[in-house]
Amino acid sequence: MINTSETTALEAKTLPQEGKQEFTPKQRILIMLPLLIGGFIAMLNETILNVAFPQLMLALDVSLGTVQWLGTAYLLVIGILVPITAFFIKTFPTKKLYIFAMLLFTIGTVLCGISPNFSFLLVSRILQGAGTGMLLPIMMDTIMLIFPPSKRGAAIGISMMVVVSAPVLGPTLSGFILQYFSWQWLFFTMLPFAVIAVITGAMFLKSFSELTKPKIDIPSILLSTIGFGGLIFGISSFETLGLGNPVVFVSLLCGIAGLLVFSKRQLALKQPMLELRIFRYPMFTLGTVLLFITFMMPFAVQIILPTYMQNVLGVNAINTGLALLLGGILSIVVIPVSGRLFDRIGAKPPVIVGFVALTVTMFFLSRISEATVLAALIVFQSLMNVGVSLIITPAQTNSLNQLPEKDMVHGVAILNTIQQVAAAFGSALFIGLMSATYEKNLHHIASPSVAQQHLATINGANAAFSVALVIVAIGLLLSFFIKRRKYQTVSIPQ
Repeated sequence: MINTSETTALEAKTLPQEGKQEFTPKQRILIMLPLLIGGFIAMLNETILNVAFPQLMLALDVSLGTVQWLGTAYLLVIGILVPITAFFIKTFPTKKLYIFAMLLFTIGTVLCGISPNFSFLLVSRILQGAGTGMLLPIMMDTIMLIFPPSKRGAAIGISMMVVVSAPVLGPTLSGFILQYFSWQWLFFTMLPFAVIAVITGAMFLKSFSELTKPKIDIPSILLSTIGFGGLIFGISSFETLGLGNPVVFVSLLCGIAGLLVFSKRQLALKQPMLELRIFRYPMFTLGTVLLFITFMMPFAVQIILPTYMQNVLGVNAINTGLALLLGGILSIVVIPVSGRLFDRIGAKPPVIVGFVALTVTMFFLSRISEATVLAALIVFQSLMNVGVSLIITPAQTNSLNQLPEKDMVHGVAILNTIQQVAAAFGSALFIGLMSATYEKNLHHIASPSVAQQHLATINGANAAFSVALVIVAIGLLLSFFIKRRKYQTVSIPQ
């Protein structure tokens, strides 16, 4: 724990201080309103197409492998743009940047709705992703600037509740719309909310970030695009193409090489596009690692369990969705609570409890069998969601609170990028492990029986969850090293 009395004069100058500019509760609500609306529809858009893939395959005459690019390309653009957004936030006023991002998203949404073919729809999704990639960092950076450290936990908790609830509600809303309307209405229904977000943004947002207008560095942008784009594309393609595929191998190689050169360049520049020197703050680095581990876990459960429920237990698709809904509801409830807990007792207690919940979950899931009943799986999945919800807000808030105000935007960009990479990596790792184990079990069997296929699925799930158990156990050990920084309360002359 860092003591205020022991803080050096230099540190005191860079220490985030409460009350640089005072905002009333009403002002904060009005400022956050367009950001939350924009963030909600942007995140809703990530999962709203998942249920529509069968309809899109028939309507656009494409294969499953092709239609999945609508999701992969969306995440890919977000992963590329998020680190670059730190430069945008320091160059353009918050209001103008937010309205530009929302207009980009809105135009992309209109074009998606009127798409005559797959290629047109894919390009339109990329436009949507470009808007989304800027929206989330803008929201997080604004929170860090208009809320003092003592209230950031609750504020980030509310924003994360919106971010988490939207993907949970996406498939349910999508199923309801597709039951009565065509797939185009998945996009048309979002338009009124996008317009409201633009109007409220124009009315209530101001420029809160100090504009340093750093010099644009084209090599950094190119290296960032190659690095983050190659890494996310390679990881996302691993589960379908396999690590030995040249496309996957070359993408990962280019991604890693691009990131290494990008990092070296950022450390050499006086005004870097992304300030990587903030990793010298130990608690920020620790929080980044904990968040990476945490954001991997939902993909170990939310993708593998539905497959297990349907293939082994014989649960139909509708009931599988309902079985996973409880965990989503618990996330929506627990996330803002975890933010308030952080404001009162710090990050360490909720994060430790969260990792204990994840460890217990993965321990039991790594031992599931045909005898495991559906109710037990619902409990384990719900416990996982509670664990993740207890971790993400305190860990994220505590990490950002370590940084000087001038570096907040870079911290936000790094943490948002880590979330995208962790999601892609978690999906590829756990699905890859399950698939590899499944194939290994049935490799020497010409015509496997239903019982043998069930056993192979069980062994695949056990292998994936066993690796997840090791990873969350490491996260649990690291969580005991969390410290909370104390802040000086400074009176600002009026």
